Amino acid sequence: MSDEISSPLPDDDTKEKLDKAAEIITGHLDKALEDCISAGLERDHFTAAVIATMMQAVETSLGGNTAGALQEMAQMAIEREKETPVQ
Repeated sequence: MSDEISSPLPDDDTKEKLDKAAEIITGHLDKALEDCISAGLERDHFTAAVIATMMQAVETSLGGNTAGALQEMAQMAIEREKETPVQ
C-alpha cells in the first residue's frame, strides 16, 4: 500500500490545456451573448440556452443513461426557482 495521497488536481499540462480551452470558449460565449442581445433576446434567454446546450452535450457524450440525471437536476432547479425566485 502506498502512503501517497492522489491529488484530484490536474497536472500542469492538463491545467494549461483546460485554461486555453476555457479562454477560447469564453470568447465564443461573449460573442454569442452580444449576438443574442443584438437580436433582442434577454440575458436570461441566453443563459437558459447555454445551460440547455451544455446539458445536451453532456448527455450526448456520456450516453442515454445521463438523461434521467439531467432531467432530475433540471427539475430540482425549477423547484428551487419556485421557492426562491431571482429578483
